[in-house]
Amino acid sequence: MVVLNWTLLSEAQSSPAMTVQFTNITNQAGIKFVHYKGNNGMAVIREEFGPGVCVADFDGDGFQDIYFVNGRDLYNRGISVRNALYRNNGDGTFTDVTEKAGVPGTGFGLGCVWGDYDNDGFPDLYVTQFGRNVLYHNNGNGTFTDVTDRAGVAATESGTQFHSGATFFDYDRDGRLDLYVGGYVTFGPDSLRYCKFAEALTNCPPSVYRGSPDMLYHNNGDGTFTNVTSAAGIYQPEGKNLSVGAADYDNDGWPDLFVANDGLNAYLYHNEHNGTFNEIALLSGMALTGRGNIMAAMCISLGDYDNDGWLDLYISDFQKNSDHLWHNEGKGVFEEVSDQAGITGPTRDVLSFGGGFFDYDNDGWLDLFIANGHVYPEVEQVYPEIRYKQINSLFHNEGNGKFVETSKLAGNGFQTPYAGRGVAFADFDNDGFIDVAVGNNGDPPLLLHNSGGNGNHFLNFKLVGTKSNRDAMGARLRVQAGGLSQIREIAGGGSYLSQSDLRANFGLSKATRAETVEIKWPSGQRQVFHNVEADKFYLIEEGQDRLDLQKFVRVVPSTSAPVAPAGHPADRVVGKAAKKGSRP
Repeated sequence: MVVLNWTLLSEAQSSPAMTVQFTNITNQAGIKFVHYKGNNGMAVIREEFGPGVCVADFDGDGFQDIYFVNGRDLYNRGISVRNALYRNNGDGTFTDVTEKAGVPGTGFGLGCVWGDYDNDGFPDLYVTQFGRNVLYHNNGNGTFTDVTDRAGVAATESGTQFHSGATFFDYDRDGRLDLYVGGYVTFGPDSLRYCKFAEALTNCPPSVYRGSPDMLYHNNGDGTFTNVTSAAGIYQPEGKNLSVGAADYDNDGWPDLFVANDGLNAYLYHNEHNGTFNEIALLSGMALTGRGNIMAAMCISLGDYDNDGWLDLYISDFQKNSDHLWHNEGKGVFEEVSDQAGITGPTRDVLSFGGGFFDYDNDGWLDLFIANGHVYPEVEQVYPEIRYKQINSLFHNEGNGKFVETSKLAGNGFQTPYAGRGVAFADFDNDGFIDVAVGNNGDPPLLLHNSGGNGNHFLNFKLVGTKSNRDAMGARLRVQAGGLSQIREIAGGGSYLSQSDLRANFGLSKATRAETVEIKWPSGQRQVFHNVEADKFYLIEEGQDRLDLQKFVRVVPSTSAPVAPAGHPADRVVGKAAKKGSRP
């Protein structure tokens, strides 16, 4: 077990939120992955925009595993690299199981998402790449099979398409996960490689290139998908998608689609409940910034930061443009409140990529984490005050509509600059506090352990759909505790080229139980539980009116015997992982 000594900064002693520290435990955890950007001398645009990182419990042992996406050598130099799947051992360490699992990637990788598209109880893996994408089917025995061609989701007509963010979501609520795949730019062998940035030569901006088409795939229920992009009304061949998020922003029970474009209007596709979407971003107020400007738009995150029952929106932006926070007014309209919330100034001097909403101190209010890093390595030649590698940002939600930056007080995880890109949130050690994984361009990733230790309580829920899709994507949870009413929606994708833990974690502050826990499933079914004890990891199956406990199994490498992880504040249940296709 990795034992960490937490050193609290003197400035943090007066703030309960800052008893929480983030420590970089990447090396101690055994993660040796290093992102290879693949540049041959000066980088081109393709080599600056990865990597993503995505999280899922691929083997059903109750601990979240990590998949890191890597670049490739496209210059015939004989350099061999691959993506990496790290299995969580449940003791603070991870093991690289890529070769055994058979998920190395098949090309220059950018992003990834997990989703149990065949409802067999094991999450499958989709990787977005330059050129053809790849879908790996989880066989349920620690291995995967490349089923891209059979499923029909390569998402390319040529080798020049630059795929970006993707998400699984059940847009027609038929109980099967569909797939949206974003396209960024078209980058062929004759495309312009380098451009002038002020007085320096560097990679070109996206405005130089044509957009690349998106794809929406409908799940046929037999292991195959059908391209329904045009039929659904969302075909946009000149879009420049970077991130995508599926969420029910208008509380009508149907998932809508948010798409962040680089240098173009953002898109909001409203779900019309009949298999089609209507693009209404301008009408909703989030296509442009509050000042009427287009965005670079790297990250999308949706969360109810003010606990009013409506999902709000965060989108990151380019350096000097600041990031953007929109308040959901509850009438189909978003109002940008970045200035009032206090994030405009602190994000002006960084270039923000992945991250978004999460409650890092379990006080019941969603905070913000943002990975930062420039896209022009040569920027320092022109502007010495601007750094290519940058420190990540952490903002604490004060519970009054305002955020305060706490990066400098948050531990050694915020001391080293990187070219940060993808971000995933997950409780890797199942201690009730959310940790952070960051994919860095051309560097090792960051695994930031959240110390917790502030005495705040939590509830964690894993939902299992029966009539709804098994991952319960699109399900809405509401927890009432300690005078607060909080919501979470189970959703894949989001952040930047990444995916977070699909379990829903609620901070309860000092409350030791929730008065009410309500789940609204995509099928329309509703379940309510009362007087729910805090500091436990619950499993809720659709249609079963009972609260089970999640099962955690840690395998000791020397004996392969399942043992209970020690030192956990909540009850732990040790048992065999669910068999393929079984219900818990």
